[in-house]
Amino acid sequence: MVPDHDSVPRQTKTQILQWREPKVAAQKKRVYNAVAHRAANHLNTQIANNESDTQQYMFANIAYDIGASTDDVRSALSNGGYNGVTFMGISAEERTALARYRREGS
Repeated sequence: MVPDHDSVPRQTKTQILQWREPKVAAQKKRVYNAVAHRAANHLNTQIANNESDTQQYMFANIAYDIGASTDDVRSALSNGGYNGVTFMGISAEERTALARYRREGS
């Protein structure tokens, strides 16, 4: 038997929404953080394995490589422009910091 709408307390819907909103927000945050970590790791690996002093990476290519949306990658790597990010004059110290991202044989 379906309960009559008048017999269901009005607080129930509000309480359910209040309970769900933090869970949804937390899940969105976890997904965003996962994309941000994958994008950063991918980008660091690309930079570490490319000897050029100037390097440019497009958000769409990074997104394709890690299986994320371009908008999510753009948001996660916020220090770039609209379409991508460019690194100029990569120093020896920066290369040392990226050493853990180098592939074997590179």
